[in-house]
Amino acid sequence: MNPEQAEPTVSVVIPAYNAEKTLRRMLDSVLGQTWQKMQVILVDDGSSDGTVALAREAAKKDPRLTVIAGESLGVSATRNRALELCSGKYIRFVDADDTLPADSMEIMVRRAEQDGSELVIGGYDQYFGENRSFHNLAKRNDTVPCDEMLDHLCSHANSYFYGVLWNKLYRRELAEKGRVRFCEDYFWGEDFAFNMDYMREVKTVTFMKEALYDYRRSAGSATVKQCLDCIVHPGVNIRIKRGLYGHLKEMYKYRNQYDKYRRTLWLYLFRVGLE
Repeated sequence: MNPEQAEPTVSVVIPAYNAEKTLRRMLDSVLGQTWQKMQVILVDDGSSDGTVALAREAAKKDPRLTVIAGESLGVSATRNRALELCSGKYIRFVDADDTLPADSMEIMVRRAEQDGSELVIGGYDQYFGENRSFHNLAKRNDTVPCDEMLDHLCSHANSYFYGVLWNKLYRRELAEKGRVRFCEDYFWGEDFAFNMDYMREVKTVTFMKEALYDYRRSAGSATVKQCLDCIVHPGVNIRIKRGLYGHLKEMYKYRNQYDKYRRTLWLYLFRVGLE
């Protein structure tokens, strides 16, 4: 048996909504990874364009790809549906308008296996058109007990580095143990809530210096739409902020670290926003 075939699989979760223009590029980058032992689950969120047709065409060529067509329920419900189908040792989230560097999956999986970590966090390249900028808030390349990174998290909980899903690798067993799922009544910040709920049981965290994701921003991106929603629905925005702080606070309490950080943790309510 090829040694790589005996190593862990990764379940890749991809929510998609009207992603016809970027889908092929994203799927090529995922299915073309140097790490081939993957289960790729694309769940459509009620697209009205050719997203489903393109995804099904790709699935005919690559049996690792499963396509689920559904009604429009929102990105959280879409991801939750995909999580029920995951069977890999690890979980990776990819958005339909982004891409992965060719060796991204292999680098993260091998490091998780080497260090036995339950959470791997890497840097990322951000693209706005042809303009690229590298981001890595931690600027480190080591594996530490989770409690050792809580000070940095407390100061930077509002950042993409800790808030988003796509620069991270998760251990599926840990997510299932805590029945960690996405809050379906949040129209933003659901990634951060998931991360805080997941981190309750994390023992070790690996930080990586490399750019392991290509985050592609555009005028029509989900982030821009979320900013507009915050302006249009200020009451809902305040409710979500309080809810997100609750997830952050409860994680620190669960880990018996709240008393240490209680004087500064609440500042998240004023810092939190969309980059």
